[in-house]
Amino acid sequence: MIDESAVTLRLWGRRARRFVRWFATRDRQDRKAMWHLDRLGEALAAQGWRTYRRFYVSPATLCVGPTKHAPAIEELSATHFGRWVYLTRSNPRPIPCADLDQAVTEVERILRGQLHEPSPRKARRHERQR
Repeated sequence: MIDESAVTLRLWGRRARRFVRWFATRDRQDRKAMWHLDRLGEALAAQGWRTYRRFYVSPATLCVGPTKHAPAIEELSATHFGRWVYLTRSNPRPIPCADLDQAVTEVERILRGQLHEPSPRKARRHERQR
């Protein structure tokens, strides 16, 4: 019979080594960006939004949407331009990271705008069907 505690210890040892190796390869800027995105993701999840962290890619991104398969999904990244800001794909204006409440409100405004405005791709499809 295998001693389960030894197996568990070995698995956790592997995970710990893998995490340390991964953590060591990231520089401080990446870790700060992930921290800011994680903080925003927790705040948006508390408001009922579905969040998906993509920290294995560079730059690290946070995907936010109302449901899993929604047409409105916003992808955010955090970067440092003299101060920490969130960048979105659909909005050219950076959102400051310092004011979390304002950042949550701005992301919600962007997502609600995407949900309620008609998609140009769908409009073209409806024109073809006429």
